[in-house]
Amino acid sequence: MNGSASVGPMPHEFGRWRFDPGTGDLFDGATTTRLEPQVARLLDYFLTRQDTLISRDELMAAVWDNRVVSDHAVNRCISILRNQLSPDERNAYIETVVRRGFISHFPPPPERLSNQLSNRPSDRPSNRPSDRSAGAAADDGAADAAPGPATAAHRPQSGRRWMPVALIVVAAAVAFGVFRLLGDGLQSAGGSETTGAPMVAVLPFISAGLAGESDFFARGVHDDLLTQLAQLQSMRVISRTSVSEYRDSQRNIREIGRELGADAILEGGVQRIGDQLRINVQLIDARTDVHLWAQQYDRELTPANIFDIQAEIARSIASALQSTLTRQDATQLDVLPTDNMAAYRAYHEAMELRDTETIAAPAYVAALERAVALDPEFVRAWAELAGSLSYSNIQHRDPASIRRLESQLERIRMVAPESSEYLIAQSYYTYYILKDHDRAFDLITQAQNLRPSDPQVLELQSWIQRRQGDIDGVIESLREARTLDPRSPYWTRRLVINLMAAHRYDEALDELESAPFESFRLSALRSTLRVREHGEPGRLLDDLVALQREYGAEAAPFELWEAHIAARDYAGATALLRAVQQADFPEEVWSPLDVPDVGLARAITERVLNGPEPRGSVLAEARRQVAAERAVPDFAVNGYLAMAYVTAAEGDRTETQRLVRTWFREATADLAERLTLRHHACRALGIAAAAAAAVECLRSGLAEPSQAIPFIEPYLPYYDSIRDDPRFVDFVAALTRSAAGARAPTG
Repeated sequence: MNGSASVGPMPHEFGRWRFDPGTGDLFDGATTTRLEPQVARLLDYFLTRQDTLISRDELMAAVWDNRVVSDHAVNRCISILRNQLSPDERNAYIETVVRRGFISHFPPPPERLSNQLSNRPSDRPSNRPSDRSAGAAADDGAADAAPGPATAAHRPQSGRRWMPVALIVVAAAVAFGVFRLLGDGLQSAGGSETTGAPMVAVLPFISAGLAGESDFFARGVHDDLLTQLAQLQSMRVISRTSVSEYRDSQRNIREIGRELGADAILEGGVQRIGDQLRINVQLIDARTDVHLWAQQYDRELTPANIFDIQAEIARSIASALQSTLTRQDATQLDVLPTDNMAAYRAYHEAMELRDTETIAAPAYVAALERAVALDPEFVRAWAELAGSLSYSNIQHRDPASIRRLESQLERIRMVAPESSEYLIAQSYYTYYILKDHDRAFDLITQAQNLRPSDPQVLELQSWIQRRQGDIDGVIESLREARTLDPRSPYWTRRLVINLMAAHRYDEALDELESAPFESFRLSALRSTLRVREHGEPGRLLDDLVALQREYGAEAAPFELWEAHIAARDYAGATALLRAVQQADFPEEVWSPLDVPDVGLARAITERVLNGPEPRGSVLAEARRQVAAERAVPDFAVNGYLAMAYVTAAEGDRTETQRLVRTWFREATADLAERLTLRHHACRALGIAAAAAAAVECLRSGLAEPSQAIPFIEPYLPYYDSIRDDPRFVDFVAALTRSAAGARAPTG
């Protein structure tokens, strides 16, 4: 019931408290604290609108009478209330909903709670120890480290009692530091736990004002800040890919922190007002929802000011998290990438294109070229251009393009010889153009030391390690990258593929089962691993078709062809290959440089279908095509393997064995190709009925990293011509015994 103005607002009773909104007095059963007026109005508003989402704008209108106040003022009042009411469980009564506002829920007074419990369980959060979640229970150190006003003695006659906001922020920061020292503050299972550095997630900045301009600068400032933080040794930062899904999320801070493995969350907003830029940011403890730090920046809109603000934010984050900036960190924060606004715009136009285009896309390259034309010393843009040109020359070398690339490298060397950008640009050039994998690895390792939170650097490092044949190194690089980008299925998919190549199938399945997301690709990998349980490789085709329907996705034609072969559905395999050959652009779905290419796949299909009698026209065309492809320099080595398939289908066992030996000898220069394709060598030997060589090929392939899977490969039709050979029988029997032993219970 609403009282009249003369009576005054009705007091509220909740939990052990009685609150009089007229006087601001908060009584806890023993002492009375008088809240300052704005804090009292805020508590009254929350109490009368429980379980309702309240936006910041609504709070400002109702509690601050539509006056223009900063986010800092709102955060300060909320922090005082949380300290007063629930110092042990900061988010218990007033919960932050990221990007949306707040939801309040207060416990009823004891007598009302007793009545409720006699009828049904309470659905409100409780601050009793028995009701607290594991996450909240870990907050016990917070009260010990920084007791709130509710834990101290209060004197009613002392009048207004309040904690200055600076002390609240300091107390929160001290508590955060204590959690880290005790080991309770780190949620990440990867990089931050290993290094001891706190993990920070920077949510996408919201924009206000003119939509187009403010949106552009909000995205640009967010990207630049992530780049800045990724270079710091004193903290780790979650990648843009993973935080982007929280742009309009209604999940609360603790949920987001848990999903990202983050210790702290930074959120903020950007507004352009004419030639002025306003940036609001606040740092929140992801586990307790405590506001650690907040600031508003108002500056003239220039690149120098944008980068200065980002450096100040980085320093403030480090201070709030009790992290010490290294000398290298301080040097990185002093770098001004560009002071040219037009170049800044062009660069960020290119960065936005990276979300939908490859780094070789003409529009992406054109935007970067505009950036460096406007600012010839813009090292970030030069480095992106060098990476693009290196990537463009992977298969088809363009001498003029490579000369441009080398001049770009020289430009970066002259401007910033010790920068991470120069090391990364050199890594691309050395890896893609020179193919000096050991030197490329040395360069990217140095770059990774300068940019410890950059998953793109780790991605390139993993590709280089793959070429070196270091499968364990690849796996560790992918794990580290996934820690920095935990919401992207890309890293889990690559990690599982490489664990399977290392024959670590239990680990691969564990990764799939613990992944926080599902996708067509991950489900297809799970289907492959489950063959170990049911022992029927032929089921892969039905599984793949079912997954296509479930996800509305299409498997690659090569993948479907292999599933048809595993199911011994040769008619289906042939129909698929014909459809590919008749497509408008067959090379876009099945590369002519694949082993086997589509024509050779048809010849192989006919061979396993019809037995040792070769079929003339299809096989002859496959031979002609492989001979032509062997003239391509990058296919020269793998041409031996493709031709081995041809001679196997022709029934020439001796030549097949010679070609396979040659391929193994030449493939040592590129260990990634050896890992990826060696099972094709085994298949060619199986088709050629070279039993001893095929068995040795399979045995060595299972002893080293390869794509030969022990519970699938020997049961494929490529080995039907040697299936009854005693050597092959013994080999399969040994595999069966080994698998049974691995699955036997222990202890």
